[in-house]
Amino acid sequence: MTRPEQDETAHKSVFGPHGSGYLAVFFVLFGLFTLNVLLGKAGIQFGWDLPFLLGDVLEFLLLLIAAVFLMLAALRRERDQPGDDT
Repeated sequence: MTRPEQDETAHKSVFGPHGSGYLAVFFVLFGLFTLNVLLGKAGIQFGWDLPFLLGDVLEFLLLLIAAVFLMLAALRRERDQPGDDT
């Protein structure tokens, strides 16, 4: 059995209530991924030499980390949902 003061802090997180912080991190990372893809396509289309584009592996890792944060947000919202506690 938990004490009331433990219950108040049990669901506090650095990433906010209901996974909203995880979702914000996801949108930032996915935005960076999308920007990198669009700049890469523009570089090919217009012949630009953009030295700051991510390579294939780093691009994949960025997308992977974004997907992990999206999953964390979904799991956090699922955990915080009232309902079946079986």
